[in-house]
Amino acid sequence: NADTVRLSGYRDETDRINILNQTDVIIPFSTGNLKHTFLAGVEFVSQDDDNKRLTATGGSSEIGFVSVSNPTASVAFTGVNRNQETDISSSAFYVQDQIEFSSQWQAVLGLRHDRFKTEYKNLVNGNRVDITDNFISPRAGLIFKPSGNTSVYTNYSLSYLPKAGDQLTGFRSLSDPTFDPEKFINKEIGAKWDISPNLSFTAAAYILERENVVASDPAGTGNNILLNGQETKGLELSLAGNMTDKWSVIAAYTHQDGKITKQQGTGNSAILKGSDLAETPDNTLSLWNKYDINATWSVALGVVSRSEMYAAIPQVGSSTLLPGYTRYDAAIFAKLSDKASLQFNIENLTNKDYAASSHNNNNILPGAPISGRATLNYSF
Repeated sequence: NADTVRLSGYRDETDRINILNQTDVIIPFSTGNLKHTFLAGVEFVSQDDDNKRLTATGGSSEIGFVSVSNPTASVAFTGVNRNQETDISSSAFYVQDQIEFSSQWQAVLGLRHDRFKTEYKNLVNGNRVDITDNFISPRAGLIFKPSGNTSVYTNYSLSYLPKAGDQLTGFRSLSDPTFDPEKFINKEIGAKWDISPNLSFTAAAYILERENVVASDPAGTGNNILLNGQETKGLELSLAGNMTDKWSVIAAYTHQDGKITKQQGTGNSAILKGSDLAETPDNTLSLWNKYDINATWSVALGVVSRSEMYAAIPQVGSSTLLPGYTRYDAAIFAKLSDKASLQFNIENLTNKDYAASSHNNNNILPGAPISGRATLNYSF
């Protein structure tokens, strides 16, 4: 029926307390002709998370089909869909040594040990899970400076990130993989060129592999799913600084190719090997130009552009492709005194309709229409 649309909704209540402490000690020293900058540190994190989700029926977030010409006035969210408590604590010890072999060559070697403890309690069915994990994460990098204004680097890192907060709220299964930390393997090579004292160009190419990744269910159930295997290959270019004494620029371009590396699921819910990652456009570009008219007034013009991308990871039975867009922004700056300045920003000059981001195939956030914002800055 062309007059009806499917409506879904829920009400989330989350109370969260985070405590974080990080302490670092840096010790410079030498061994023979080698110069060292040694870093040692500890980190402690505690998070208490209480989450409750209410839906119309206590089941899924789907409410039903609603007439566009005579929509439902209100829906009462009184059914408890989930109610859970999660306590997460982690402690880490890490060391790093930056070694200078010469004025041209440097190396960075690091090692980190993490201990993650997760206590999960489902207040609806009484299920509990207590898991403790220990991980060691190495990293290594090499830096070469062929001249005073250029440098080239390469690095490798392995790291882990425990599930926390909203990442735990959507799971319906208490199987062990649900709570395993996310694993990252990053390989990168890059370069920096200081074209002038006030203008720099950087370039980087990387391969990022991730396992046990939390993602929103493409079907829009409001729950999370696990993706065990994805890879992103990317190239990043940036230019920042002063082109002239009056004209400054900040430009960035990214090309990336994100794919699923392992087939998962069955039937229409299957995610095939080689599927694109969600919200991973092939190309993104941003450019911001600022021109100083005189000592008081400046103007700026910018552009933000991206290619098409999937709203969620494509499944055999469903996929939603969000079109690419180009948006233009502008600003005017006025220096009122040595301590005060005024600026007026206009975003989306052409009032472009576009999809800015997405949560799943059914939850897509539109970009803001043309809007203005005035800001008064004062430094003491």
